Amino acid sequence: MRDERRAMTILRVSGAAVLVLSVVMLLIFPATAVEQNVPGFVSPVIGFELASTPEHVLGILGHSDNPARPAAVAGMNRGNRIDFLFMIAYPALYVGIVLLLRARGRLPGTFGTFLLCLPVVMWLGDLLENRELLGLADLTDPAAMTAGLTRLRPFTTMKWHALFGTSLLIAYPIWQDPSWWRWTGAIFGVAALVGFASIVALPAIEVAAYLLSLAWLGTWVYSLRA
Repeated sequence: MRDERRAMTILRVSGAAVLVLSVVMLLIFPATAVEQNVPGFVSPVIGFELASTPEHVLGILGHSDNPARPAAVAGMNRGNRIDFLFMIAYPALYVGIVLLLRARGRLPGTFGTFLLCLPVVMWLGDLLENRELLGLADLTDPAAMTAGLTRLRPFTTMKWHALFGTSLLIAYPIWQDPSWWRWTGAIFGVAALVGFASIVALPAIEVAAYLLSLAWLGTWVYSLRA
């Protein structure tokens, strides 16, 4: 019971942080691309994360002569600085989930330990991704963006695939729970499968991100009521 209470505390605190920071970033990040988003994406924030060419970056933030560029760059940079807190909060939510499942005997020791390592991978990938995004946002010369864009994709892939992998591996253990929380296991599983579909259709990441947000919210609400 003590281990379960500790896990619940982590879920309540990290879930609250995820919710508050999500709302703050939603208000701060640009709502639309200045000129054109990466094809297939609605959110300019996710589009920026998955940009692969200078045209993608300049389409989202605007070319140097676009009067809307300064406000877009300022909003993107402010949001990405707040993301340094968010990138701690959502991996902590996964830590809480793994600890809760272990306390309830649904994860074998070695497997549970492995799952506790994956949130670190999420955090590190997000940290390195953010460093590149902050650098790219201040550039207007396409040639100067090449190195940053080359580094960005591996870091972004590292973060998202650690998220999808962890979500897939916890989906069935959550589904075994007798409470209504089990339904978030189905959402985690579907989100992971949709996310991995991004290997062939990159915009699937955006759909998966919304599904994960729903699973996180359900998990936090469950921790408050449990």
